[in-house]
Amino acid sequence: MKKNKKTQDTDELTFLRQQVTQLEALATELQAAKAQLTWLATFPEQNPNPVIETDLAGRVTYLNPIAQTQFPELWSAGFSHPILKDLKSIVAGFQAAKQSYVAREIDLSHAVYEQKICYTKQNDNVRVRVYVHDITRRRRAEEAIQKLAKRVFSAQEEERQRVSRELHDEAGQALTALKLSLELIQTELPLDDGVLRQNLAEAIALTESTMEQVRLLARGLRPPALDTVGLNLTLEALCRDFSNRTQLPICYEGTNVRGLSDAMSICLYRVLQEALTNVAKHAHASEVEVKLLADDQAARLIVKDNGRGSDQLAGKLSREQLPGIGLLGMEERLELFGGWLEVESKPGHGLCLVAHVPLRDAL
Repeated sequence: MKKNKKTQDTDELTFLRQQVTQLEALATELQAAKAQLTWLATFPEQNPNPVIETDLAGRVTYLNPIAQTQFPELWSAGFSHPILKDLKSIVAGFQAAKQSYVAREIDLSHAVYEQKICYTKQNDNVRVRVYVHDITRRRRAEEAIQKLAKRVFSAQEEERQRVSRELHDEAGQALTALKLSLELIQTELPLDDGVLRQNLAEAIALTESTMEQVRLLARGLRPPALDTVGLNLTLEALCRDFSNRTQLPICYEGTNVRGLSDAMSICLYRVLQEALTNVAKHAHASEVEVKLLADDQAARLIVKDNGRGSDQLAGKLSREQLPGIGLLGMEERLELFGGWLEVESKPGHGLCLVAHVPLRDAL
């Protein structure tokens, strides 16, 4: 029995609708395939460094080719893999909108990686993308340079100590003997020989002045007090002597610091030497406060003056921001021991310099 025309039209319409639905599905698949091909040709896929993507639950959703080669276990390990250490807390920060990306370093003992972690969105899927850069060679080179710098620093201080000892023992003893000889000659001269006695008195005075200069030079090269009474009393003596020479009032307050190596003590001593010299030369200050403080984590040397200050110095400055060789030299010394230099200043309100040294890195 033939279908009537109305039934035929309905069947044809249904068939056409099915065809349209199938075509729409094919079009959607084609668009998705094009998008996937486009994405595969983008930066993550072609990046020579590992690129990792995870969902918010910690499941790995994508590894670019180099990441698949270096970290194939990421597919099963997810957030528990060392390369993604603490990523869960970073994701929580993203979700709380506290930050849009995080830059950090991951040290796996055998390798060091620099990472940039950020949000990425594909269609309605939110992903965490991790760009990984192997900086092991650079870090190892920096560590080698730092070790070399420490050896140079130690060699310099050993040479200073040797020269200081020779100045104190050899030159000091020779000058003392010279002074005694001149005084002995002076006592044996006739009382009526005034000119010769005056010349001898001037020679004795010059000898005493030279002895004092040699003593100060020896102490500046390597203060013996560091080996006998420790850093605290040595810094106090330095402030007292500097104040006597420059007539600049210096108020010192300190404490005995445990856990400081000999090299660290010398480092802080040199920092104070340079800081006081800078104050005397440039600050136009009428007084200076010096403090040596410490807790279980770090020692801090604070030098604060009431001089003219500066609008170019504030906060923990980078090496490029440090003006002058003096401040740069302080920063370099502190960096050898994991420390850093902090500077705060305002025009007309003086300058406050804080040298930080972590005690856990004591040598």
